[in-house]
Amino acid sequence: MMDEQKEIFFWEHIEELRKHIIHCFYAIAISTVILMNNKKIIFDYILFGPAKKNFITYRLLSLFTKKISFFIKPVFYLSDNLEIQNRKIFGQFNTYIWFCLMGGLILSSPYIFYEFWKFIKPALSAKEKKYSKGIIMFLSTLFFIGIFFGYFILFPFLIHFGFSFKISHFPKNIFDLSDYISLMIHSVLSMGFLFLFPFFIFFFTKIGIISPIYLKKYRRYAFFIMLIISSAITPGDILSTIIVMIPLMILYQGSIYISYFFINSK
Repeated sequence: MMDEQKEIFFWEHIEELRKHIIHCFYAIAISTVILMNNKKIIFDYILFGPAKKNFITYRLLSLFTKKISFFIKPVFYLSDNLEIQNRKIFGQFNTYIWFCLMGGLILSSPYIFYEFWKFIKPALSAKEKKYSKGIIMFLSTLFFIGIFFGYFILFPFLIHFGFSFKISHFPKNIFDLSDYISLMIHSVLSMGFLFLFPFFIFFFTKIGIISPIYLKKYRRYAFFIMLIISSAITPGDILSTIIVMIPLMILYQGSIYISYFFINSK
């Protein structure tokens, strides 16, 4: 009898989870359709924005290097717009669907966080619910900061590196559309998820797996892992690796303070 009750309870949870997942798919589908109906803005201004020499990141960094030109030579800007080619019959159509789908996922992410929060909330104690107020805003803010960092900082640096690095002046750099899309989605989403690191520190601190003392003790090993992650995300050049490392180190230090706060507030 007890086993039957446990089995019924288990399947009730599975059914509840299924409902939340379906709601998430609905949100992604609606967001995707919205983006598909704004093709010019999504593709001309967002997708191919970093491919243009007048992109805001290039202009700001060019202006910055000119201000300090007595220290270093101004180098960070595209001399011309990137040449991007499509070599597949359905390449542009697949790009249209895939990029709008990824954009729909990003756009609906706060609602997705909310749905999963609704699923786990009944299992929390009153005290845990109290300390979890604003968790959706916290998650969404971290995720979108990571998204913006990946789009405005990391991706332009990667584009600049790929555009400026040459083994010879003979080959001409013409970027493939699928490679360009893959690099952008990889840069943006990877940074979005990496910036959720403080949330996991909060979660593991609450359930007692880690503590601020533990985080401080193994900080040097954590920095080594961050270096590996940064090298994996970037082409491996020193500048791009440092660009990714800096926010990760700041997030790790911030996570120590978060862990201290929740340990002391217990």
